[in-house]
Amino acid sequence: MQSATALIDSFIIRITESELLSDSCCAIRAYESKNLPVPIRKTYFSFSAAENKLYYSFDTDGTKKEINSVKISVNCFIPLELSPAVIYTLTETVMDMLMKGNKDIIGLTVGRIEFDNDVNAFRINSEIHFQTEKKV
Repeated sequence: MQSATALIDSFIIRITESELLSDSCCAIRAYESKNLPVPIRKTYFSFSAAENKLYYSFDTDGTKKEINSVKISVNCFIPLELSPAVIYTLTETVMDMLMKGNKDIIGLTVGRIEFDNDVNAFRINSEIHFQTEKKV
């Protein structure tokens, strides 16, 4: 079974080491770090495990296989003074970079921009879908 925490760690490292983001952006684990400052001054990509499924099925030839499906939630928090359209494009670019860097990511969703009252900022809700299969 793939650990959702290990996946999140690899995503944060990849984003942190990427030249896509400037010092005004930060990748963090949701709920595991200090609260976001209000109002926020940086763009934050916040990762959390949404779901981790492990199940078994059989190939057409009767071979048993283990399927592990993981869903990671990614929230992008944006200061109000930044252009939501520009940050939406950045979010798409970051998510695409993560997908191209991991062959087991089978899909992603970049959601709409909403206002988040808790941090007084814009938020884009996204998801990464990861799946592995192996014979057992």
